[in-house]
Amino acid sequence: MEVNHALQVLSQKTIPELNFLPEKVSKKEAFIEHVSPFIAQLLDNDFSRLLQILYRIDVPEKEFALTLQIDNAGKPAEKIASLIYDRLMLKAKIRAHYKNKDA
Repeated sequence: MEVNHALQVLSQKTIPELNFLPEKVSKKEAFIEHVSPFIAQLLDNDFSRLLQILYRIDVPEKEFALTLQIDNAGKPAEKIASLIYDRLMLKAKIRAHYKNKDA
């Protein structure tokens, strides 16, 4: 199983509200650009849903808390999207590795 395909499948399962086409997961910047507006909406309107997603993905709580600090420069939605990408990419690499081992 290719890593990008595994990332696409994981992303779609985790955030079914978004349509993850291959070009949306092929590069980190494209993923962040695609996911950030959704994260911003959740930050403003449905924080509990955002927490559910982050819990399901297993984003480290300390890293998430750091992105929400007031003195933290930058856009929190983009930083959270980056955390999501990093964690999903790690999971995708692990799954692809073990899928290839079984083949």
